[in-house]
Order: sequence, then structure tokens, then C-alpha cells
Amino acid sequence: MVNPAQPRSAVTRIPLIVGVAVVALLAVLAVPIKQRCGAPGYSCASTLDTDGNIHYYYEVEPAGVYLAEIVTGANITLFYSSGEDLVRAR
Repeated sequence: MVNPAQPRSAVTRIPLIVGVAVVALLAVLAVPIKQRCGAPGYSCASTLDTDGNIHYYYEVEPAGVYLAEIVTGANITLFYSSGEDLVRAR
């Protein structure tokens, strides 16, 4: 007779632990990061507009894409959203 209160063996818990670790890693890589100019190291500032503002393009992209852009040095066009920041010139 099998006792229903018997603890699970470590062998049956390993797939569960690996699954949770994979989901946690994917969640961390999907965290949104606001990246000015689309990729690290790029420059994209415009000249002053008539109101004295500088326009900067930005992308909100996953952390995994941001890390891949740092490693490759290229702009990967996978992002959640994009737009322009207005910065007041001094």
C-alpha cells in the first residue's frame, strides 16, 4: 500500500525546478528597458527645434534584446514600443 503523504523523491522534483528556473529566466529577459537611440552607442539627437528642445528617438525593448545589441553592436529591431523624448536645451 502506498502512503499518500510520502514525500516526492528528488528525481521527480528536478523537472519542476528546471521548469521554474527556465520560466524565471525568460521573465527576466523580457523585462522592458528604455533604450535611447535604439541601440547602445548610437547617436540620434536632432538639432534644436523652435521651442529649444532636442528630440531623441527611443525604443522600449526586452532586456534580452538589449544584451544581444551590446554583444553584437547592431540594432535589433525587436521592441515593445518606440517614440521621441523631448529634452529642454540649457
